[in-house]
Amino acid sequence: MTNILALRREDLSKKGEQRAAISPELARELVASGHQLLVQSGRHPQSGEVKRIFPDEEYAAAGALITEDLSPARVVFGLKEIETAKLMPAKAYYFFSHTHKGQLKNRGMLHSLCEKGCTLIDYELMADERGQRVLTAFTYFAGYAGMTDSLWALGQRLLAKGITNPFTAIPQAIEKADLQAVKDLIAGVGRDIAQKGTPEALPPVICCFLGAGKTSTGAQSMYQLLNPQHISLEELPHIYQHGSRKKVYQLVLDIPEMYRFRAESSYRGAGLSRAEIFELYLREPQHFESNMDQVFPWCTLLMNCILWSPAYPRLISRADAARWYAQADCLQVIGDITCDPEGAIEFSQETWIDQPVFVYDPHTQSMHFGFEGDGIAVMAVTNLPCEFSADASRQFASELRPYMQRIAGANYEAEAAESAGLPPEVLEATILWKGKFTEKYAYMQQFIEQSP
Repeated sequence: MTNILALRREDLSKKGEQRAAISPELARELVASGHQLLVQSGRHPQSGEVKRIFPDEEYAAAGALITEDLSPARVVFGLKEIETAKLMPAKAYYFFSHTHKGQLKNRGMLHSLCEKGCTLIDYELMADERGQRVLTAFTYFAGYAGMTDSLWALGQRLLAKGITNPFTAIPQAIEKADLQAVKDLIAGVGRDIAQKGTPEALPPVICCFLGAGKTSTGAQSMYQLLNPQHISLEELPHIYQHGSRKKVYQLVLDIPEMYRFRAESSYRGAGLSRAEIFELYLREPQHFESNMDQVFPWCTLLMNCILWSPAYPRLISRADAARWYAQADCLQVIGDITCDPEGAIEFSQETWIDQPVFVYDPHTQSMHFGFEGDGIAVMAVTNLPCEFSADASRQFASELRPYMQRIAGANYEAEAAESAGLPPEVLEATILWKGKFTEKYAYMQQFIEQSP
């Protein structure tokens, strides 16, 4: 079956967003296989703002039609949430909807998709037979950009304190927007540290990664360019006191190190394995409390790479930060890559590429943007992969490519999603089919009934 496909321009409300689900290379393949592809211009017709990293000319050269009118299309590809007024009736939409957890801010959009009889397929939910996500490019790129921005923030924070340091050679990722160029710069800083060292005014530089998933893996891969020495939690105080300034240090913590059993927990001293502790944490989080008082005093840089929900204990509360910072003010920067406002790190707040860092004063529990003042600098950019828009988009498109021919050729008029000819990974991600919730996502009906 041949469908008319469309690539929409991201809305102006998506600040700094220039990524695209379909790269010009993938567009060429779709057109070559017989599909008509409509592409909205990347430049907004009213504001003139460019909302796509790839020029229109590259899509036109691939055989796509550049047009504002996407109404002839049956299938529309986007990236982020879509303003309700721009949703067209009876279309099949592919984008990151951020709806399956009942997110309040997107319930109105979800309700509109139902009312307009749309099909909704969410990239985030595409998974293989093991339940593993198949589109993970942006997760890794969040790590790449988050680590880059955190090292940049460290350099600028120290400079604001009057401390000359090698990290000032590292730019904010968006300044280069090229992953390899940034990698080369970070590697150069690593060589500089090996020769000249880090500032004597600081203890040895220790970066602690919270979590070991894909985001953390991406961040660690960038930090590895500094050629760090890996250390354990037990070694932390010794390295702080006696470590070398001709290198940097790396500590990676997972659940069994980030948390400990509460004093009254019946599991304390039970001799559980790491795997058993992890499973218990997921199942019965009330038995745990933060272990970050064993980490906070010794680290220069803290990278938050874990997902969190209110069911779980916080890693650093405002009260914790005030108490620990009064005892030791070594921590210079927190890189909150997961960008979880008031989450695992209670005082974290969402920031954006054009205003990426704020300083939080644990004593006054106040914050202000920039690098000056007392406290801890926090980088919590909400759309980190946008800083490497071209690289991230091409990687995402390459991950989507194996499924694209069946996606493009599916029968979106079929009575049920299962008979449309879609790949199983896509069926896993089908939230709505022609305005109705699929069986897997029937629980989401409550979200539209409760929508504003």
